[in-house]
Amino acid sequence: MKFLWNLAKKNLSRSRARTIISIIAIAIAIISVVFLRGMISGLLTSTFENHIKYVAGHIRIIDQEYKLKEHLVSLNYTVNGFEDQGYEAMAESVKQVEGVEQVIPRLKFGAMVSTEEKLVGMMGWGVDPVEEIKFTGMDKQITEGRMVEPGEREIVMGAGLLDKIGRQVGDKVTFLYTTAFDSFRASTFQIVGKMQSSLELLNDTLFYLPLDQAQTILEMPGEVTELLIITPDYRQADSLLPRINEFLASRDQAGKYMTQLWNKGYGMIEFFDIAVVMYNFIYVFIIILACFVLINTLIMIVNERTREIGMMSALGLKAREILYLFAMEGVIIGALGSGIGVIIGGIITKIFSVVGIDYTQAMEGMSAELMFESVFYTVFSLENLIFAFILGVVVVTIACIIPARMAARLEPNEALR
Repeated sequence: MKFLWNLAKKNLSRSRARTIISIIAIAIAIISVVFLRGMISGLLTSTFENHIKYVAGHIRIIDQEYKLKEHLVSLNYTVNGFEDQGYEAMAESVKQVEGVEQVIPRLKFGAMVSTEEKLVGMMGWGVDPVEEIKFTGMDKQITEGRMVEPGEREIVMGAGLLDKIGRQVGDKVTFLYTTAFDSFRASTFQIVGKMQSSLELLNDTLFYLPLDQAQTILEMPGEVTELLIITPDYRQADSLLPRINEFLASRDQAGKYMTQLWNKGYGMIEFFDIAVVMYNFIYVFIIILACFVLINTLIMIVNERTREIGMMSALGLKAREILYLFAMEGVIIGALGSGIGVIIGGIITKIFSVVGIDYTQAMEGMSAELMFESVFYTVFSLENLIFAFILGVVVVTIACIIPARMAARLEPNEALR
């Protein structure tokens, strides 16, 4: 085997130009795989994190009917505890379930502000400031002023929304809304903070106010629209879901509430799960395209060395050993190309993991409900580099079997003739 290995290395040096071209082709394919995988991982990681923070938590508790009418921002189907005892007692009970780290209440409602030119639609979130900061770290996105405080008629708005209504921090704003009893009301709050975010939802649509104040103006004491359950790791949240469901079943005799896992029942997130599988096929396809160059090179080598192969066979080299010889030549090219590709691809991915990729113009006009950031960062990881290297070597090795079998099947007398 050592003899075949040395012979394979020597044979590759005889056609240096073709060998180098094959190595470059494999390297370019691996660079593409490393970078694309890092870019897609960055996009998915960012999107999942934003989806969890601002939409779903790890597990969400909502009213059964609220799920059907959520797009209408309905206030008629709320979480008001077990036997209408209020959400606070319910949240404290849920916290006792093993594996639950945090329970975050939110009260969402639609509102609008009248300007001289038009009505500006927006979304109000009544929140517990302490819990919200602990979970989302939104205080870091407040570029001016501060977060709202419980018991105060205060709001924090996104920078884009402030521009739309012509207000700034320190001003007062009167917004219109509909209460839980479908009565039309208006309330005046002071703007105490400005958020600056690359998410359109936070920047152009959303404003925060203290949960107790939201409950007061909406006439919803002890009620919220959802409770978000946070676990140590969102990827393991599905293992906690049975315990949460068992707990609810024991306390919720009327079957009022339901749970929703962060990646179930959300169209875009479920699409991403399918997309990840599709991307893996794309990675393989990219390398297969590069393998055509290698296969062509090895077939040319087989044709040029037909007599040599016949001579080796006549001198006692078995067909299996000839197969190994050409397969080794392909493996060497694949390993060199994959190694170079991994190094260069890793460097490029590392650079963009720091500087980021700006998609601001491409994402203009997209729905605010999509949790895409206009600037996202590639993910540089050793796992990605190892995956690309192994994938490259394996696919190239399989591709080399075609010309290697051609060489092994040559009859010695025909090859010599």
